[in-house]
Amino acid sequence: MVADRTSQEQSPLSELDLAIVDQTKEQSKQGDRQQSSLISRVLSPAVKLWLRSQLDHVEELELEIEAGDRQLLSGSLHQVIASANQAIYKGLHFSQVRVAAQAIQTNLGQVLRGKPFRLLVPFPVSGTVTLSEANLNASLHAPLLGNAVSDFLLGLLKSKIVDGSGDTTAELQNIQVNLREGGMTFNATLVQDGQHYPLIVRTQLAIEGGDRLRLDQFDCQLKAEVELSTLGDLPTSFTFDLGSEVCLEELAIHPQKIVCRGRITVIPA
Repeated sequence: MVADRTSQEQSPLSELDLAIVDQTKEQSKQGDRQQSSLISRVLSPAVKLWLRSQLDHVEELELEIEAGDRQLLSGSLHQVIASANQAIYKGLHFSQVRVAAQAIQTNLGQVLRGKPFRLLVPFPVSGTVTLSEANLNASLHAPLLGNAVSDFLLGLLKSKIVDGSGDTTAELQNIQVNLREGGMTFNATLVQDGQHYPLIVRTQLAIEGGDRLRLDQFDCQLKAEVELSTLGDLPTSFTFDLGSEVCLEELAIHPQKIVCRGRITVIPA
């Protein structure tokens, strides 16, 4: 009797059981195919179009979207991983961008009805960006970076470039930057009262508090008149405020590139 019970317990599934299993598997496959189709046909192109609209230029853009059925239908995306090469954002040039974002709320229901893709709530993005020396110099033409660098360099020299009335008449032209391990060298031309003076500033760059970049350990050379060439009493540091939405975690400066890792909060327009 025991042997018979054991034999029955170990008997293969019935044809009805097998049919139920096959049906369940097929429904699961259909759900996966429907989700995959919705992502590939609707969501991925919409997100790519939105990303491209935010960039001035991008050569390669790849996306990987993760979302469950219920999440997807409600417009919620579990995770989006994006990678881009040779991207330009607000005039800032990047060689490579690799980022991941989670807990994204979108208007997918409206997208399915032909409306433009939109983000609905702020969400964090973490990743790594790489800038070459050429990228950095190209970015100096953008007001966002160019004005900040010019203000920094003039701020170092402000006590040396004022006229008798106390008003500064100086400006900087032809600003270029060269990278070196842990720091950078700025080369520029200081123009004051029609005279041109070559300027060289060496400095170190570091993260301060996650939301600021600090330049310090200045070494300045200004080939100008005697009263301009003695650059004493330089500031101890100069800080760029990146905003409360930014949190930098790592910054590595090499002779030909800068690699930066951190997080930023994306706030929908």
